[in-house]
Amino acid sequence: MSSVSEYAVGQRWLSNTESELGLGAIINQDGRSVEVYFPATGDSRKYTKHDAPLTRLTFAEGDDIKSQDGWTMTVTSTELSHGAIIYYGTRRDTQASAKLPETLLDHQIRLNQPEQRLMSMQHDKPKWFDLRLRAFTYLSDYYRSSIIGLAGARIELIPHQLHIASQVGNRNAPRVLLADEVGLGKTIEAALIIHQQLKTSRAQRVLIVVPDSLVHQWLVEMLRRVNLAFSVFDEDRCQAMDEDGDNPFEQEQLVLCSLSFLTGSTKRHEQALAAGWDMLVVDEAHHLAWSPDAPSAGYQCIEALAQQVPGVLLLTATPDQLGHESHFARLRLLDAARFHRYERFLEEESHYSELAEAVAPLLEDGELDDTQLARLEELAPNSTAALTNLNDMDERDALLHRLIDRHGTGRLLFRNRRAGISGFPARELNTYAQPLPDVYEDALAVESDLQQALYPERQAALVDIWTELDPRVEWLLAFLPTVKPEKVLLICASAITAQQLGEAIRQRTGIRHSVFHEGMSIVERDKAAHFFADAEEGAQILLCSEIGSEGRNFQFAHHLVLFDLPMTPDLLEQRIGRLDRIGQTEDIQIHIPYLEDSAQAVLLRWYDEGLNAFNQTCPTGAAVYQQVEGQLLSCLEMPEDEAGLEELIAESRTLNTTLKQQLDQGRDRLLELNASGQGKVEDLLDDIIAEDANSHLPEFMSWLFDAIGINQEEKGDDCFIISPGESMINNLPGLDPDGMTITFRRRVATTLEHVHYISWDHPLVHNAVDLILTDTVGKASLGFIGDRMLPKGAYWLEALFVLGVNAPAHLQAHRFLPQTPIKLCIDAEGEASDISFDKTRRANKKIAQQLLQALKDPVNKQIETARQLAQIKADALLQAARISMQTSLRDEMSRLQALQKQNPAIRDSEISFIDNQLSELTKAFEQAEVQLDALRIVVNNP
Repeated sequence: MSSVSEYAVGQRWLSNTESELGLGAIINQDGRSVEVYFPATGDSRKYTKHDAPLTRLTFAEGDDIKSQDGWTMTVTSTELSHGAIIYYGTRRDTQASAKLPETLLDHQIRLNQPEQRLMSMQHDKPKWFDLRLRAFTYLSDYYRSSIIGLAGARIELIPHQLHIASQVGNRNAPRVLLADEVGLGKTIEAALIIHQQLKTSRAQRVLIVVPDSLVHQWLVEMLRRVNLAFSVFDEDRCQAMDEDGDNPFEQEQLVLCSLSFLTGSTKRHEQALAAGWDMLVVDEAHHLAWSPDAPSAGYQCIEALAQQVPGVLLLTATPDQLGHESHFARLRLLDAARFHRYERFLEEESHYSELAEAVAPLLEDGELDDTQLARLEELAPNSTAALTNLNDMDERDALLHRLIDRHGTGRLLFRNRRAGISGFPARELNTYAQPLPDVYEDALAVESDLQQALYPERQAALVDIWTELDPRVEWLLAFLPTVKPEKVLLICASAITAQQLGEAIRQRTGIRHSVFHEGMSIVERDKAAHFFADAEEGAQILLCSEIGSEGRNFQFAHHLVLFDLPMTPDLLEQRIGRLDRIGQTEDIQIHIPYLEDSAQAVLLRWYDEGLNAFNQTCPTGAAVYQQVEGQLLSCLEMPEDEAGLEELIAESRTLNTTLKQQLDQGRDRLLELNASGQGKVEDLLDDIIAEDANSHLPEFMSWLFDAIGINQEEKGDDCFIISPGESMINNLPGLDPDGMTITFRRRVATTLEHVHYISWDHPLVHNAVDLILTDTVGKASLGFIGDRMLPKGAYWLEALFVLGVNAPAHLQAHRFLPQTPIKLCIDAEGEASDISFDKTRRANKKIAQQLLQALKDPVNKQIETARQLAQIKADALLQAARISMQTSLRDEMSRLQALQKQNPAIRDSEISFIDNQLSELTKAFEQAEVQLDALRIVVNNP
C-alpha cells in the first residue's frame, strides 16, 4: 500500500474507518473533495481531501491480483497512466501474458495474503496475531448485540427513554412522534434512535431541523451524548460551498440546520429536498402551524421533506389535547395517506378513548364485571384464556400488550407524563424583594420599553456602572457564602449581564466562579462547565446566559438563581429544567431576587400565582400565555395597576386549571403504558448493566492502545489520559493530538461531561480496530514459547480465517453474519489441535528464516489443511446464520402482516422492505466467503 495523496479518477482506495465497504474506486474529484464508489456494498462517499480517511491500494512485482472477471495474475511490471496504474503479468490459469488496469481489479480483492508475507519474512510481533483475533471476535459480538447504539450513550439508564429508543430504533424507516412532557428526555430519545439507526446501517444520512435557538443545543447534545458530529448548515456555509457547483447538502452525511434557514430560501429548501436523506428529525414540531386552507411556510417545508424521507422523527412536548387539529397535522406529516381527513381522525380518536376507558380496570389491577369482560373480549378477540385468568400477572400483562398493538396511534405516538415517571425532585421557591433603585426608576420614567423594564441593567447609560447600584448584586454576593460549599447555577437573559456579574464577584469576593455564554467557543464552554463540576477545586457558581446554557444539565447542583425572568413559560421551564431532571438527588431551591414595584415583580407574581410555574411543571403555560398575552403586557407596562394584575392572575389561574383538567381527562393510559416500557424494557436494562460491568473493553483497549503506540496515563476517578506516542504506527482518527481524558465508567461519564465515555459504540474504538484490521500488521508472525510440558522443537500453525458477506449497508447483513473469525491450530502431523498459547516471544530474523526454510513444505500442507477445516466450519456457521436470518425476518414480516389487519398504522412499505431484505440477503449469503486473514507459527523452545 502507498501513502499517495494525489487523487485521480479510476484509482482504487480503501476506507480506513469503514473497512466493510471493500475496495473503492475514485469516480470524481475536484480541488476540495474526492468521491469514492464502493462496488461491494453499492455505497459512495464524498470526503474532504485534506483529511480523507483513505489508503491507496497498490501492488508490486510478485503480488497476485484478481480481476473483476475472476481470473488471477502475478504482477511482473506496472505502468502509470493519467494517475491510475496498469498492471502487467502472467495469468495463473492460462499462463498467458495479461494486462489489468487497476479500474478492473476485483472489488473484493484481499491485499497482502498472509502466506505470502509469512514466506517472504514480512513478520510482525506474535502479539499482533492475538490482537487481530480479539478485534474480529469483539466486533463480531458487537454487531450481533441487542444493545448496539444504546449501551454506549452518555446517559443515565432511564427505562422509558431506553424503551422508546429500542422500539423505534429497531424499525426500518421509523416515522413517529416523540411527545414526552418537559424534562423526560425527548432529545436523548431522539439521539439514541439516530445513533442506533446509524450503527445498524438502517440509516446513513440524517437531517435535523430545529428552531434557531436550539441549533447549538442539538449540536452539543449529539456530540456529547452519542459522539455524532453533525455539520451545522447556514447561508454563509452554503455560499462558500456553492463555488464548486455541487449541492452543499450532499457534501455531509449528518446535517443540522434551523427551520428558518430552509424556509427563508427556496434554493436551500430545494437543495435539501434533492439531497436524499434516510431520516428527518424535527424538534419543536408544535410550531408547525397548519390548517386545511392555510398551512404555514414551516409546515409546508417539513411536509415536502417528510414526503421524500423514509424515516421521520417529530419532537414536541405540547400535549395533543391542547389542539386536536394541530395534533392531527403532525400525524399527517408521518402518514398522509392515513391521516388525510380531520373529521375521520376525530371519529377514529373516539374509539381509542373507548379502548383506553375499557382497559382502565386492567391498569388499576381491579376486578372486572361481566360487561367489562365482554367489552375486552370484543376489543381483543381470542383472549378468553387471559380474561378468565387475570389474577395471573403475566396473563394480564400479555393482554395489555395485545391491546396496545391494536391501538391506532400507539405505534406512531410515544408520550410519557411526569405523573407516571418517578425520580423527580420537589421544587421550592425563595423570593427576595429588593428596592427599586432611583436611577432605574428615573431612567424608566424618561424612556422605557418592556426590555428595559424587565432588564433595567441594559440601559446604555448604566451599562458600565449598574453592578455598583443594583441591590440584586449585593444580595447575590451575600447569598453565596450562606450556601457554601453547595453549587449554585445562575441564569440570566444576557451574556453581558453574566460576564459583568462574574467580574463583580471577582473584584469583590474570593468566591470561585465560572461564566458560560454563547460568545465562548465550545472548548471554552467545556472548560467552564468542568470547572463548575469539580467538587473540590471548582467554581461554586456558574453564571449562564439564556442561550449559553445550551440544554446542558447540572444535576449535581440544586440551587438555581434566576437573576431575571424570561417572558415565556416554556423558557422559564427550560431554565428550571437544567436542574429539575431525572437524576437530581436533592430538592431544587429556586432563588429569585427581584425589584419591587417593577415589571419584574409583576412577572414573578403571574408565574407564581397565575400558573404555579415554580413549584410544578406547567405544560399548559404556553397555552395560557397565548390567551392572556395582551393583559400581561399591559400589566408589565403599568406595574402600579394592582387591580389589573389581580384580574390577570385570577383569569390565568382559571384557564390553567381548566386546561390541566382537560389534560387529565384526556389521558390515554394505554398510550402511556406503551411509552413507559413497563414489563418490556427490563431485559434490555439487564443487558446494558451487564455490559457496563464487563471488563473486556478496558482490557482490550489498553492492549490495543499500547500496540498502536498511544500513551496511557492513569488520572484517578477511573479516568485515563491518552495521547499520541512517538512510535504510533499510524494516525488514529478521533484522537486529539493534544491528548484526551477518557473513562470506561458510565458513572464517571455522566458526572464529568468533559471526559470521553469509551464504549463499544465509540468511534475511537472502531477507528482503532479498523487501523489494525485494514493494515497488514499481524498477518504473519513467527514466535517461540517455553513450555517444558511440551516436546522441545514441536511446532504449530495457527490460522485465522474470517467469514463475511458483502451486501448493501441498508440490508443490515451484519445483524446476522458480521465478519466472523474462525481460528484453527494445526500441529506438525497436520491434525487440528485445541492448544492455545500465551506469552509468545518473537523469533529473531535469522532463526525465523532458517525455520521457514526447513518448514516451508509442511507449513504449506498445514495451510491447506486449515483451509479445508475452515471451510467446513464456515459452511456450518453460514447455514446457522442463514436460518437465523430467514426465521427472524419471516417472523417479523408475519407479525406485521397480522398486526396490519388490526392496526392501520402499519405501513405497506414496512412489510415490503422486510420482504425485499429477506430476498436480497438470501442471495448475498450464497456469495459469502471465508478468507484467510493471518498466520502464526509457534515453536516450543524451553
